[in-house]
Amino acid sequence: MSKRLLLVGAGHAHLEVIRRLKSEAWVNVEVCLISSSRYQYYSGMFSGFTEGLYSLEDTRVSLEKITREARIHFIEKTVVSLRPKQKKVICHDGSVYPFDVVSFDIGSQSLPKAFEHTVARTIKPNYEFISQIEEIRNTTHPLIVGGGAAGTELALSIQTYKEKNQIPGQVKLVTAEKVMNGFPKIVSTRLKSLLIKKGVQVWEDESVEEIHDHYIVTNSGNKIRHTSVLWLGGASAEPIFKRSGVEVDEKGFALVRDTLQFQEYDYIFGSGDCITLTAYPELQKSGVYAVKQGPVLWNNLSQFLSGQPLQEYDPQKNALYILSTGKQQGFMVYGPLSHHSRQAWKLKNKIDRDFMAKYK
Repeated sequence: MSKRLLLVGAGHAHLEVIRRLKSEAWVNVEVCLISSSRYQYYSGMFSGFTEGLYSLEDTRVSLEKITREARIHFIEKTVVSLRPKQKKVICHDGSVYPFDVVSFDIGSQSLPKAFEHTVARTIKPNYEFISQIEEIRNTTHPLIVGGGAAGTELALSIQTYKEKNQIPGQVKLVTAEKVMNGFPKIVSTRLKSLLIKKGVQVWEDESVEEIHDHYIVTNSGNKIRHTSVLWLGGASAEPIFKRSGVEVDEKGFALVRDTLQFQEYDYIFGSGDCITLTAYPELQKSGVYAVKQGPVLWNNLSQFLSGQPLQEYDPQKNALYILSTGKQQGFMVYGPLSHHSRQAWKLKNKIDRDFMAKYK
């Protein structure tokens, strides 16, 4: 008797499962991918696209193409509800898809509910990034909210694009903590200095309390003018898990075990930014970890479908980060070590292009 596996979302880990299925198909298993877009965009190349180094096609994978090659049924819809005990997911149009096993790799949200109806934009879902950034980078005083890796990198990329295209004005960056908070202090200090040197205006330790059409207000009462707002202030959980009654952390991310299975349900798996590992609750929501979860997810789905023991995912202690800083230079961070050079960008470019080639 055949079983049905639903892959919800096409994040890094699910792309790896799809790639493996091209050559290692499961017997008597129907696989379906449900995604809101027919393309999956790679956030690692967003800075390069913003600066003008990559084309649109460079940044995306055709889900229709790769699912066809892997004999997977592709469904372009948005899943809005999970009924774990009934083994069903429900989409935005009311359609219902039953499953025997389901895996979620749907990423996270970026914009808090309090600012949903303001002028603020976000890069999530990632298929909306291209249209958002093309508009934002052409304004005179774009304002980035968030000083993490994404906020820092895109602030530098937009500033570089403006200089290349002689667009007047400066990029502004506001962060509730320090730039690259959570990294060693020397990394934070060096990146802040680099932002300022490249022409970005920086406000640290100021959280945004109000967003208006032409200015924001911070918790210190500071009023900062802007021509557009891009919110990159950290990951927020998709509401589907909390609504569905599965176990979530205090922020609403689904709690999963080391085997990438949900706490109470062996037949529900999760990976990437939409989940929190119970054994590693402080692990950053970052693609560098999601990529490593891909082979583990593939193995565990295979093992579960055949009734075999599952593997545990053990996150790497130190992850390599390379931020594009403009003009084909990169800032490389590994633990307490950091290095800024053209060689760092060349390494990032190779890693990103190799990643896309693997899945295209």
